[in-house]
Amino acid sequence: MRISESKIDEIRNSADIVDIISGYVQLKKRGKNFIGLCPFHSEKTPSFTVSEEKQIYKCFGCGAGGNVFNFLMDFKSISFIEAVQEVAEQLGITIQYEKDFYAEGQSELEELYEINVLAARFFSDYLLKSSEGEIARQYFKKRNIKPQTQKIFDLGFAPEGWDNFLHFANENKIDLQKTKRLGLIDINDRGEYYDKFRGRIIFPIFSPNGRIIAFGGRILENRENTAKYLNSPESAIYLKRRSLYGLYHSKEEIRKLDKAILVEGYMDLISLYQNGIKNAVASSGTSLTEDQVQLLSRFTKNIIVLFDADAAGQKASLRSIEILLKQDFEVKVVSLPQGEDPDSFIHKAGKDKFDELISSAKNFLEYQAAQYEQAGMFEDPAEQTKAIRELVKSLALVNDELKRILYVKSIAKKFNLREKLIENELNELFQSQKQKPTIAKTIVPRQNFSNGSASLKMPQKYSPYEKELVRLMYSGNEEIVRFIFDNLDYSEFENHDFRKLASIVEENLVVSKISPAALIEKIEEEELKNFIFNLLLEDEQISKKWDEFSFNGKIEKDTIAYAESVLRRYKIFQINEKIKLNSQLIEEAKEENEKMELLKKNKELIAEIKILNGRLE
Repeated sequence: MRISESKIDEIRNSADIVDIISGYVQLKKRGKNFIGLCPFHSEKTPSFTVSEEKQIYKCFGCGAGGNVFNFLMDFKSISFIEAVQEVAEQLGITIQYEKDFYAEGQSELEELYEINVLAARFFSDYLLKSSEGEIARQYFKKRNIKPQTQKIFDLGFAPEGWDNFLHFANENKIDLQKTKRLGLIDINDRGEYYDKFRGRIIFPIFSPNGRIIAFGGRILENRENTAKYLNSPESAIYLKRRSLYGLYHSKEEIRKLDKAILVEGYMDLISLYQNGIKNAVASSGTSLTEDQVQLLSRFTKNIIVLFDADAAGQKASLRSIEILLKQDFEVKVVSLPQGEDPDSFIHKAGKDKFDELISSAKNFLEYQAAQYEQAGMFEDPAEQTKAIRELVKSLALVNDELKRILYVKSIAKKFNLREKLIENELNELFQSQKQKPTIAKTIVPRQNFSNGSASLKMPQKYSPYEKELVRLMYSGNEEIVRFIFDNLDYSEFENHDFRKLASIVEENLVVSKISPAALIEKIEEEELKNFIFNLLLEDEQISKKWDEFSFNGKIEKDTIAYAESVLRRYKIFQINEKIKLNSQLIEEAKEENEKMELLKKNKELIAEIKILNGRLE
């Protein structure tokens, strides 16, 4: 189902972006705008700006920006339609969906989600409760997973057999090709469909906003030539590298405690949750990715890594530390007793002992040093040198200079070395990487920002007036916008990007109400979007020479009078450029008649300037 553009405009125009964002970010009034600490990256000085007048937000630290829908999409990791629905619900606006006309891509995504919902219901509400499901119910009992927990995580069961789900799909007229894309069924050599999940416990995988995007399946008993886990393939609604199992269930607790516990497997997370540890997420048995870390950074920058005590778990811990440090996380690591995993430990020791274990978590350097020591690397000078250099490599990923200095002291003290020696190693590493230690930029989905800069790659020169006219076009004042377009041919703009931005405003001026939030949504190039965000919110001086033609306080900014003055000055600027060109041609002209013609044109142009200047007063 599609929401009409007019309804989306109504919802956007009815919303107050300050009211909605202040439900998630503490905002304070500063001048015309509101500021706060950015929810998309870690900062101590507020750089997150919200404009009530223009209904947009922008972080001048990490570059995140957009309208009220964009904020909810990025903050909650939800789709555009879900963001529109959420705002409408808050405002009490009823949405009438268009049944006959819909966006093809949007409707297909919704169909994929719906197939997964039907599959989850089939696995949990039917198969798990069936007579065949007894073996699964006994498995959960053996693993101490209570029925209530099974329900919370929508756990299910797929029995042995090649067509259990296939039969269900056919009965319910589910599109088999789309079902295959989701990995629920496949085709054999004879061209026949068959069930992919067979003889397995089923773990639905949720997006951060609670939509079922994929499934994981675990065999009940280990068998040769059979993978222990089977996961859905990537699809239009599921990207493994961007998904964290359990985040939907744990995100509020993570935000509340400002701390997450990272585990490896489904059962680890479920067991912790059942025992009151509700701020855990799982990497689902795969290496942690930068996208997963960025997703988690929306809720906290503090993490405790809790992997299995075996060699594979320790290796995974070290890999995760590097990725987490790159994105400016405060990283601690817990070492479990040998032979234990989070699932087994919480059931044997209980929550109190688990809390004690978490309290004893080591910082990443202590953990790495302990791993190298356990491997015997400190018994040989050559190996010890290698180990220390590995620690320095990790230290180089720390962006906080003060924290880095303290870690240098810690390493020097542990190995009885001079701090200067560790600093030299660190500097050599930075030099070899051809970079200096800088604050890492947080990745924001769908955008490439220039870290707060209002710069825009412009291949041609442009006048500051063109830039100011574009700002006025995106200001949201319809009277000013109509005045500009009534008196300006923007095709004369020297800058191609400015012409493109102006054309977007002109197109929307005809069909809908002018608002910065709606206009920015129409800009496809992220660089241009970023430019407009900065132009509207930084309130910067439009040119270093702007003071030379300031209005001396005579004209209030962003009024019709102001727009008229900018427009006239722009026309004077254009005329002066023509005069300069003509003067150059006069010097180069060989024929007297040609010179006289050019002088005549310049005289006419100067007369135009006098007229315009007279009107400016």
